[in-house]
Amino acid sequence: MKLSFGVFLIVVGVFGPCRLVAAQNLVPLTDDVDVPLLPSGITSSDVEMFGELVYLWEDGQDANIVHFVGDFELQVGHRRMNADEAVIWMVRKSYKGKSYTAFEIVLWSNAQVVEAEGTVTRGPVLFATMNAGGRVRTSADRKTFASSRDTAGYQRALRVRTAARVPRQEASEYDGLTVIEFTGDATPTAVEAPLVSYQGEDTTIEMLDGQTIVTVIGDVYVFRGDAGGRDALELRADAAVVYLADGSSDNGEESFEDRPGRAGSRGTVEDDRGILSGIGREDTDAMGFGTAGNVEAVYLEGDIVLSTGDRSIRASRLYYDFANDRAIILDAVFRALEPVRQLPIYVRADEIRQLSARKFQAKSAKLTTSEFFTPHYHLGVEELTLIDRTRRDPILAEQSRGFSGSAKLKHSSFNLSGVPLLYWPYANASLRETETSIRSLRTGYSGDFGLELETEWALFNVLGLESPPGFDGRLLLDYFSERGPGAGVELDYLSDDYFGLYRGYYINDTGEDNLGGWLRDEHPDTEHQGRTTFRHRQYLPADWQLTFELSYVSDKNFLEEYFESEHDEAKEQESLIYLKKQKDNWAFTSLLQYRINDFHIVTERLPDFSFFLIGKPVGDFATWFSENRAGWNRYRWGKRDIGQMLIYDYPTSGSGTVARADTRQELEIPLAIGDLRLVPFASARGTAWDDSPQSGGVGRFFGSYGIRGSMYAWKVDPQINSELLDINGLRHIVKADIIAWGSTANLDSEDLYVFDETVEEVDEVDGVSFGLRQRFQTKRGEQGRQRVVDLLTFDLEVGLFNDADGEEYTNGFVSYSRPENSVTRNYANASMIYRVNDATQVLSEANFDLNDGAIDHLAMTLAVERTPRLSYLFGYRYIGKLESNLLGAGVNYRINEKYAIGVREQFDLDRGTTAEFDIGIVRKFPRWYVGVTFAVDEVEDDLGVSMSIWPEGLPSAAIGSSRFTGLATSTSISEGFR
Repeated sequence: MKLSFGVFLIVVGVFGPCRLVAAQNLVPLTDDVDVPLLPSGITSSDVEMFGELVYLWEDGQDANIVHFVGDFELQVGHRRMNADEAVIWMVRKSYKGKSYTAFEIVLWSNAQVVEAEGTVTRGPVLFATMNAGGRVRTSADRKTFASSRDTAGYQRALRVRTAARVPRQEASEYDGLTVIEFTGDATPTAVEAPLVSYQGEDTTIEMLDGQTIVTVIGDVYVFRGDAGGRDALELRADAAVVYLADGSSDNGEESFEDRPGRAGSRGTVEDDRGILSGIGREDTDAMGFGTAGNVEAVYLEGDIVLSTGDRSIRASRLYYDFANDRAIILDAVFRALEPVRQLPIYVRADEIRQLSARKFQAKSAKLTTSEFFTPHYHLGVEELTLIDRTRRDPILAEQSRGFSGSAKLKHSSFNLSGVPLLYWPYANASLRETETSIRSLRTGYSGDFGLELETEWALFNVLGLESPPGFDGRLLLDYFSERGPGAGVELDYLSDDYFGLYRGYYINDTGEDNLGGWLRDEHPDTEHQGRTTFRHRQYLPADWQLTFELSYVSDKNFLEEYFESEHDEAKEQESLIYLKKQKDNWAFTSLLQYRINDFHIVTERLPDFSFFLIGKPVGDFATWFSENRAGWNRYRWGKRDIGQMLIYDYPTSGSGTVARADTRQELEIPLAIGDLRLVPFASARGTAWDDSPQSGGVGRFFGSYGIRGSMYAWKVDPQINSELLDINGLRHIVKADIIAWGSTANLDSEDLYVFDETVEEVDEVDGVSFGLRQRFQTKRGEQGRQRVVDLLTFDLEVGLFNDADGEEYTNGFVSYSRPENSVTRNYANASMIYRVNDATQVLSEANFDLNDGAIDHLAMTLAVERTPRLSYLFGYRYIGKLESNLLGAGVNYRINEKYAIGVREQFDLDRGTTAEFDIGIVRKFPRWYVGVTFAVDEVEDDLGVSMSIWPEGLPSAAIGSSRFTGLATSTSISEGFR
């Protein structure tokens, strides 16, 4: 739509913002009786299956086969099945003309079935049957329509299916879900061992004690497996002794030239290296190859390289027993690619033993990411046992790069330049996420804490346990010379049916808290300080969910002193039980909440019940919203500092247990007049309390009414172009909005205990808010690849109240959906973002308080990214209520390939002093980084110097401050500024 500016101003002056809530059709109350219902044993839900690799094929007997390999999951309604591998037979059937699918499912390895009621069946192998009338969907990272009939996994599942069918012969074909734990023998048919071949410049054959031995000298090459296969094993060396299986040669003098070809040969084809691929059961003398498949073992010396996939081992001597997949490797260097960050991992050991195809043991080992013989840092281990669990399916070869598995470490130590810094006697590590026992170690010095040593360990690895699926645990071991030793445990967990966390920490604090302002040099109430926080949410059947929280903190300063980011940004510390049922557009809740920490200001619920209905259509013309509460509440006053009381105007007394009933009903009538959207609304709230601060039991009626409105207008002008301003056409989008309302009440909030700000703390206030939101868009980028970007966004908003007494502490604010919850200070607000180009942005925001006639908030920022070398940011921030008048700056600069520097400064213009100053220098070494940080904090009167060391790709494992670790890889504002 194109709109003249004059007409637009008239419309904006009369109308304003709105939302249109479309009326919905009512849900039918009865089913179509003409459609036959399925038996109770046939669910009507859809079936969804997920995994890493899936084979999809037909067995020729009316069954569709779905074979999943890797992280299998099946969902049908509220039921769930999981396993490492699964084979599903699906047959289409019908019941009274209505079709459904019969499933037979074999779950292999880590198998579990979770019923809708929460019952869980687990076992190494499970056989399940069910019937479903819904759609069947499969989703996998890789998909193939090839048959898996000849794979060991399918043959094993077929044996389970055949054996498990016997006890089900009398079962009805319409039965519901049944699960059988299989305990029989499901060992698949043995697979023929892969072929082994060898070559060299000079070969000599001899017999020794009935054993045929071949000595190979010069450019030795031994190969096992199929060419191109992921399990192909290659061995190269200067010399080798090859041990052939009994009967490989009739006598020690028979030469390869004289031996006839054998039946069943695959034939030979010369590849581009001159090495024969696909060696069959015949010998070829020209290249010095031995008989494929007859090699029993091999001993190699001199410049040995063993490689399989992207992993390799270099050694001086090696013996490999092909018959039993065992090996002894001396003076070994193992190299593998870390799968997540694609960094190399090196293991250097005096001796490595291969105990089986997937189990290795190393003596006197060094683990590091450095390729140097003497690494700058390494993890030293007296004995390392490694179990390889990397997937081997050839179809997954591209996506399963890297190594995954588990490791056991005995007598391990973290070493820097050969000097051991940390020691641990025993650990069990999961390498699925390239995780070792120690996750991070930080050291430094500050005036408040003295010498700082903070370490974080993988909890389950330290305990020698495998991490349960979905669980992540951390052990914190710290020491502060001015405070004392500290220890803690952090646990996070996640499942399809629940999630939660635990945070625990204790420190014997002998120092003083210094949080700035009036909180300087404050002695804690006790030296025994700490916290315990537990949060859990459980999803229950029938759309119910249960939340449990328990929190204890030793004193009011603990979190701010030791976990400042959690104190400033995270959820409040609460103790409660919360039950909720939510379905469609309604919800029922029950909340029981009790205060444990006496310094927290809390409304206790003893308990409180609520019912919400959102967006219920009323005919075809209106929408109804309903909010209802009933219960017992108690307001608990907390211990506060006098400075906090003066700033935030906290009430200084609590209440007894008060019974409260509250209901709020709102009706909206959406209208459309051309492009104008209007929503007249009216709400009524009635609340009763059996006690109040002054007059005992009271009741209050609160009513409000008003209108919301909005209108969009836009214009496109492709002729506006500027090479200087990087503008290629211009689109101008304007949204004008307004909300105006009035209200009435028979009681003020001052006459009530404030249990909820949205219930008790609403007063009889009338107001109006006007807004004008503008967005200018253009195209940027090279021709043929241009993209639309927001060149300029500029928003204006004015809020006016007829009873704005100016007692509110914060800036004025109008709530669009609940105008009675607005902050009643008259204000005018403007904000702007101007993207000068892809590297430069200008941001600003200002709030003018009409009650005071002054600007009470102003912020301006210039951000420039000239990556990869330079990024800088300048900003100004003024907050009148806090008397904060700060000028800030930050610069990231990469001096050269080895050095980068970052500087942060906040200058207090009122006091003429530096509030905070930080400077960090990062030096790059091969596979690791070193950073030095100098910090001044005049707010908390603190001075700190620290050094950081971290391996490439693992900034979370930094030794020292992590403030400038982002400079290692990027100088951008988004990566390097914190």
